[in-house]
Amino acid sequence: MLESDAKLNLFYPQWQGSGPDKSTYHGAHELRKFYCQGTSFAKVDVSTADTCVVKNDIYCYDQILTQMNAARRIIDMAEPNRIFTIGGGCDAGILPISYLNRLLEGKLTLIWFDAHGDLNSPQSSPSGHFYGMPVRTLLGDSDSEISDLLYSILEPDQLVMVGLRDLDPAETEFIDKQQLSLCQAGDLETDPGLLLEVIKDKANKHIYIHLDLDVLDPSEFPYPPIPVPGGLSMSTLQHLVESLSEEFFLAGLGIFEYSPSGKAGLNLLRMLCNLGINL
Repeated sequence: MLESDAKLNLFYPQWQGSGPDKSTYHGAHELRKFYCQGTSFAKVDVSTADTCVVKNDIYCYDQILTQMNAARRIIDMAEPNRIFTIGGGCDAGILPISYLNRLLEGKLTLIWFDAHGDLNSPQSSPSGHFYGMPVRTLLGDSDSEISDLLYSILEPDQLVMVGLRDLDPAETEFIDKQQLSLCQAGDLETDPGLLLEVIKDKANKHIYIHLDLDVLDPSEFPYPPIPVPGGLSMSTLQHLVESLSEEFFLAGLGIFEYSPSGKAGLNLLRMLCNLGINL
């Protein structure tokens, strides 16, 4: 585990998981341009063609599968022990997390910041959009060809979900059945230390932070493609991420679900990208 000192910066602007909306593709490019100047990334080639069809209950299945294969080849070649990902949709985080979980022999806690559950299977998804399926995929329930690309499967007790507030009925049912660990935005605004307590109970010193930017409240941060009221403040999110990176070993960080703002001076994004660059 973690015998090498190889670090991978992965640029993976996959947008197809969100349907025809390409805003996260352009948002990923803006994050890299404004906040990661001078930093080298391995790039997953992502198609921008409007030729998507539904296959195996997943919209844009062929393009997603092709791009996942390309990402897997990059990771296989790099053999990293830490991964920083700038992605388009949150489904671009699946392979880095799965890889690091295998590397750490399952002794990894995944902290999933998101307004949405991302807990649908292809069969339960109302839309067929893959960005609503990545957590369920990581837990081993997805299309067989996609599952075959994963390096490992996570257990439900490795997961802490933060800021959820827009869930499908099937996701709520899955959360209750699996007894997933949840931290609500309102509770963390009152007591940010609650998240550290929940993670410490997992007894893993290594963590991965998956950051879907719609975890933030749109009154402060209106840039995700699907903003949801009632999220974290920017100051609380910054405090949480900084505290986590100080308290635990940060094996990976992924930033996802950002639409272009045209602004280069967002301090929160600068901090997050600096943290990823300096893993």
